[in-house]
Amino acid sequence: MRLRSRHAVAAAVGVICVGTLAACSSSSTSSSGSSSGSASGSPVTLGAIETMSGPFAQIGQSKVAGMKVAINEINKAGGADGHKLVLSVKDEQASTTATVTDVRELLGAGVKLIMGGTTDSDCLAAAPLVNSGGGMMLGTSCQTNLLETTKFEPSFFEVAPNNYMLSKATAQLAASQFGNVKTWDGVGPDYSFGQEVWASFQTDLKQLEPAATFRKNVFIPLTETQFSSYISSLLSGLPANSAQNNGLFMSTFSATTVGLAKQGASYNMFGKYKVVLNLGGSTPTAQALGASTPSMWFIYDYYNGAYHNAMNTQFVSDYEAANGGQVPNAWAYEGYTAVQAYAAAIEQSHSTNVKTLIKTMAGMTFNTPKGPLTFRKQDHLLESPVTVWHVVGDSTAPGGFKVTSSSTIPISKVLPPVNVS
Repeated sequence: MRLRSRHAVAAAVGVICVGTLAACSSSSTSSSGSSSGSASGSPVTLGAIETMSGPFAQIGQSKVAGMKVAINEINKAGGADGHKLVLSVKDEQASTTATVTDVRELLGAGVKLIMGGTTDSDCLAAAPLVNSGGGMMLGTSCQTNLLETTKFEPSFFEVAPNNYMLSKATAQLAASQFGNVKTWDGVGPDYSFGQEVWASFQTDLKQLEPAATFRKNVFIPLTETQFSSYISSLLSGLPANSAQNNGLFMSTFSATTVGLAKQGASYNMFGKYKVVLNLGGSTPTAQALGASTPSMWFIYDYYNGAYHNAMNTQFVSDYEAANGGQVPNAWAYEGYTAVQAYAAAIEQSHSTNVKTLIKTMAGMTFNTPKGPLTFRKQDHLLESPVTVWHVVGDSTAPGGFKVTSSSTIPISKVLPPVNVS
């Protein structure tokens, strides 16, 4: 593993429309939804449905900031096959009801090229509506395996690693670096994502370490802000030597993980485990906690210091320039990559027709800050490595924490079988 010390910072708040137009005009929105393809050089509007307010606003704000950087890069270079890109942002407010409303409003305005989704429920609700409405959607941070199996929609593509990939990667990390930890607890959000990855982690780790056991798991409602009772439940019954023998698997993220760390400090929650593996966790957690950041491993999509290629260098540089020196986090990467995928499909097909773009994107290879990646033709999963990085609080480091190591787990080690129903 390579030693790293740079860290990511939260992105700036998104705006309603970004691009060469001051606002999303009717001409720009209708061009993106045309069944015959828009005229050469006419603007194309991309619709973003992200959580821009509430306790998880940082997720949506980061993704929109990444989208804006990609759009600015593409437009500066002459557009996607000559088409300038414009961004129309809707706030889904971490609510599936709002997601559905946003989808209908975008489709009603003629915006057929959509991206976004904070939770699995968002994408599961949006995908069939987008498909039946004649649009297409790139899920930016939805991860449920259902989107590639029983709930597959032919117009939906997934940017983030799915739960199968993340669970496999986490189990491989646990077995390869912490094989002496045989007993695991779990804490995760109380919806399909948390339940799915906890079950998968147990199965995956048992295959690698048959002696592994699982003591207790606690699920926390996504909107909960008071965690004392959950922490007490999780820690009850831990043996006195747990800090030498037990591991903690977490699938919480953003405000929930930060809240657990802050409210768990008086319980020495993280100190009671030999290792903490946070599937779906990301650098913004350490940014929020600073020097109080416990030693923990993040297993997710992207850390800027883990990839070394020209596009990542440009992405980080342009993001820093647009966001006051802040470096992009995983969510910013996902927003950026979604825009780059749309641009690549338009370039490769020389069309903005939705059906043509769907056909082009299935099996398409395009450049990303992680290197060239491919949407698998059968189920539209992005074949992407999983990123692993370790953080710990350090009052002498910029931001109060440091990234001590980062590595990637190749797609060949985590790719699920094709199982489209």
